Amino acid sequence: MDIKKSKFLVNFLFVLSSIIIITMDQVTKYLVNTKISLNSSIEIIPGIIFISHVKNSGAAFGVFQNRTNILIIISVIAIILIIILKIKLNLNSIFYNISLGFILGGAIGNLIDRIIFGEVIDFLHLRYFAVFNVADSFICIGFGIIIILILKNYFKRGANKKN
Repeated sequence: MDIKKSKFLVNFLFVLSSIIIITMDQVTKYLVNTKISLNSSIEIIPGIIFISHVKNSGAAFGVFQNRTNILIIISVIAIILIIILKIKLNLNSIFYNISLGFILGGAIGNLIDRIIFGEVIDFLHLRYFAVFNVADSFICIGFGIIIILILKNYFKRGANKKN
């Protein structure tokens, strides 16, 4: 594959993964918001997994409650930094681009909620864990994949130095 096609593919996958995450996030939040009463739950796997409709005016695990304007600013800065990182690093790895797309899509998904509702709709509830949403999940998945890729490259370089 030539360089132009390769660059197009990784950029396309970055944008596509972001759009898919934003869409999944907003559709699931819409369904929860319209089908499940606020502060009520539906048990999916008894005692383990629930769909619980809650609103979170803070960030992860409820920190920065009622600081919507600050969280909007932080989100916008994070989104800009992700885009700058994508452009400056010129990453040709499909996995890096999809992972950055997951993080960008999640950040935009939660930003949309903060701008429209002043808070984020959360609904995925695992017993003994915070309630979260699709955007939160893909931000974590994206970071997790990037950490794995970085560690893989680090150990690969270390093995090459020994040879």
